[in-house]
Amino acid sequence: MVKVKTEKEIITMNLVCKYLEESNYIIIEKDFKYRKRKIEIIAYDTNKKELVFVDLRAYYTIDELMEELTKEKEEDFKYVAKYYNKEYGLYDIPIRFDMVKIYLNNSIYQLKHFKNIY
Repeated sequence: MVKVKTEKEIITMNLVCKYLEESNYIIIEKDFKYRKRKIEIIAYDTNKKELVFVDLRAYYTIDELMEELTKEKEEDFKYVAKYYNKEYGLYDIPIRFDMVKIYLNNSIYQLKHFKNIY
């Protein structure tokens, strides 16, 4: 069964992609899935020359966000990234794992970009 994205998920993805592009990232792929695991955005940071695997989180407090950064989540994220790099032969490009938190503040979407979360 294919999951259809909600309007909120589409808005969130578009806002984050726009933010990344304005920050000199090139969006390579969205919603990359491998064995029931997913990375929302794979991008290339043109400033740092790194492949960036981005996890999105919406409407969490900072405390809840920190609770989400578990060793299990880290291993899942690295597992999918390793498969992606192997599948596309990207062995010589440095990688990093980022998270972008998006939330509403007075009816305005705001983003917080956490680099090198793992």
